[in-house]
Order: sequence, then C-alpha cells, then structure tokens
Amino acid sequence: MNKEKNLDLDAAMIFLSGVDLFINLEGEIIESMAERMDTIKYEAGEYLIHEGNPGEHMLLIKQGKVNVMLKDKEITLGKGVVLGEMSLLSGNPSKADVIAQTDTEAFVLERDDFQTLMSAHTELASVMTRLMKSRLSVEDGIHTLGKYKILNQLGEGGMSIVYNALDTELGREVAIKMLKYEIATSEDFKKRFRQEAKIIAHLKHPNILHVIETIEDYSTEFIVMEKLDGYDLNYYLKHQGVFSGEKTRNILYQVATALEHANSDLSGGIIHRDIKLSNIVLDERDHVKLMDFGISTTNENAGEHYEGTVLYMSPELLLQKPIDHRVDIYALGITAFAMLTGKTPFTASSIEGVITNHLEKEPARIEDLVPDIPAGLAEFIHRSLIKDPEKRISSWLEIESLLSPSKSSQFKLEASSEMDLAIIIKMKSDDVDKDELLREIRWTLDRHRADYELETTKREEQKLDFDLN
Repeated sequence: MNKEKNLDLDAAMIFLSGVDLFINLEGEIIESMAERMDTIKYEAGEYLIHEGNPGEHMLLIKQGKVNVMLKDKEITLGKGVVLGEMSLLSGNPSKADVIAQTDTEAFVLERDDFQTLMSAHTELASVMTRLMKSRLSVEDGIHTLGKYKILNQLGEGGMSIVYNALDTELGREVAIKMLKYEIATSEDFKKRFRQEAKIIAHLKHPNILHVIETIEDYSTEFIVMEKLDGYDLNYYLKHQGVFSGEKTRNILYQVATALEHANSDLSGGIIHRDIKLSNIVLDERDHVKLMDFGISTTNENAGEHYEGTVLYMSPELLLQKPIDHRVDIYALGITAFAMLTGKTPFTASSIEGVITNHLEKEPARIEDLVPDIPAGLAEFIHRSLIKDPEKRISSWLEIESLLSPSKSSQFKLEASSEMDLAIIIKMKSDDVDKDELLREIRWTLDRHRADYELETTKREEQKLDFDLN
C-alpha cells in the first residue's frame, strides 16, 4: 500500500461528482470532501480492508478491481464503488475482507474528517441518512442492531425514521426510531433526542408509549420502543372520516390522564408541547397511546425553547411568553375540534395567517358544526381554546370530569352508597409483570374516583384489598 499526500484537487472533484452516492451534492461540498482526501495505491492481492478491523476510513475506488469476500459469496467491484462507509459510521469491525484483484488506486477519507464534513454540510448528512435507510431496508444490508433484527420500515418524519424489529431474546416485535444524520450531527439535537428517551422511560402510564432502551451506533441514536397496534388519529380521520362525539370524548379522556401523569410533580412536570392528531395512536380496542415527546420540556425549563406545530400552538407559545401545561390543554382542544370536524379551527393559506388567527380569531361554535356533541366535550373545547391562559381551563381533574366516558360505559356499583370489595389475585406465572398489572389496576380505580387501600403479601400471589366508596 502506498499513500500519497499530493492530490489533484480538480481531478478528485470531477471523480466525486460522478459517484452515485454523491452525485447530487453541490460543488462546495464536493470541494470540501476533495480537500480532505488522499490517494492510496494497492498492488494486486493486497488487502484494502481486513475483516474484524474497526472502520477508520472510507475508500472510493478510482481505478482497478477488488474482491469483497463475504461468508457465502465473493463479489467483484470496480471504479466508482464506495467501500467501508458503514463501518466508518459505526466504528464497528468490518464484516468482510476486501482484496485488490488488480493494481488498484483509491481515494481515502478518514473517519474524523468525514464526521467534520457531515457536521458542516447538512446535505452530506442527508446523503448518509439515505444510505443508512437503504442498508436497513435491503435483504443483504444491515440485519441487526444489538439484539434486534430489523424487519422493515414503519414510517419516516422530519427528524427520524422508524423501523419494525424483532427482539431475538424475548421473541417480541418492537419499534426502533433512528435519528437522521442531518439531526444527529447537531449535539443539541442529539441531547434532546436522548432527553426524549429518558423522559418517556420514566413515564409509566397505560396511555403513554413505553421506551425499552436507547442505543448509540452508526454515529447516530436509536430509541427502542414498544410496537403499537393501530394507527394515529390523522390516519383514521383521512380514511374513516370524522369521529363521533362519544368516541372523541373517550379518546381525549385517555390523553388527558396521560398528560396529567406526565405533568405531575412525581413525573418531573413534563409539558408535551406537540399534542396533535399524528401523535396519538388508537388501537382496535379504542385504547390510546400518546407518543413523540421529542420537543417536550419541563415546567422548570419551559422558557428555553418555543417549539410546536403551528396549527396547534397556543397564543402564549407563539408569542414566546411564559408557558406551562396549559399549552397542551389548548392543543388538546384543537385536536378535539379536528376530530369532530375534519379540520383545525385556525387554518389559513399561510403560516402568518394561521398565527394571526390563533392570536385574534375566535373559533367557530362547535355546537353549530356538530349538533349532537356531548355537552361536557363541547364545554371542554370552548374553555380549552380561550386565548388568555389565565382564563383557560387548567385543572386536569375538571377536564377529566368533562371528558369522562358516558355512564353507560362506566363501571357502576348499584348496591349501597358505600361498599367494601376485596379482590384476591393469585399469580400462576412468573411471566406476568406484577408492577405493570398493579399500575393498570390503580389507573382504572383512579379513573372512577375510587378510594382504595392496597395490601401485598410476601408470597408469589398478590392480595389486593380495595375499599370502594
């Protein structure tokens, strides 16, 4: 191997511009890459990459042919091929030997230089996102991430891509969210991505998406989450039309209990800040999961960033005034309006118009648009969309009272006004998550305003004594 420092910059730029991976990059980025490259010459039979060695550089074959020695086959590649890019991203050992079939010349870009370029040029980071996306989606690409086997892509947003994967140890399917490289190159965004995982991991509630773990690999971040059965509310609205009043109330009630839990002092006073149709998932049993805490904040840090989705942002958030959980209540009111009518109340042809409507325009009376709307739901919408947060409904207890499902669907006791009920549950399987079961039971009893006492035995079975008043 012979490494040369003297590189013909113009020739390197012409070559890079013709490589499929970089063909759409602007000249400024191509020039920045070329300035950081060297050339390496290999004799026939010489190793370009050794299997098991960590990825330290990316190679672009300028001329010659190489053989890639995979476990079950051998592939011959030539001019214009990029080698070692995935190992470069991950820093993990290379998975194959690459041997020069003929005398070969290659451009080389070292790992540190590559990371610097990605941080400086969003377009290059986007290229690597597309590359990573393709490698995670093809049969002979990247099959695993830790103990998880990648199955297929589930969705994609502005900041991340979500994949369906199999936990090979527990045999269950999970969802894995990958932070895009154009975001991952920003330390601020990486910090906030980790913060999202940390926040959700500490929120134990039946209506909040559960985070299993986080993984840092391939120079980006991954969040492993429970896989949800169902679709977001935006999907249902588009494919099935507007929601009924009762269904809307039931869904919003569950979201409200999730937000109350998140905003409690025990949970750290979390403000979601991005309540909207697409962040609420509904399964076939009408069970709700609130997700995407990517721009959430705390009561303590609420003034550091003013972010959200404009159609759902409250006046105080738009004006960058002090905020608290009432921005989530406002957004929940917008969500309710959209579920019932098919559109948000402050739409306009421009972002400026939407903002003006939030600040100045009163929403249409929901009763005029939905004559059979339940009274409690209508009252919630009116009071949640009040522009002055000091006058807006703010008590979660009152909100839940307005949104509480109809009496016909509630658990009822028709005996005396006071009734003692003892429940004994014997666990016959060690596979049961007892803590999760207890949380579900407590949540159900809290939902119906029950007073109860809990007693747990030291044996394997759990004895639960509840006093319902």
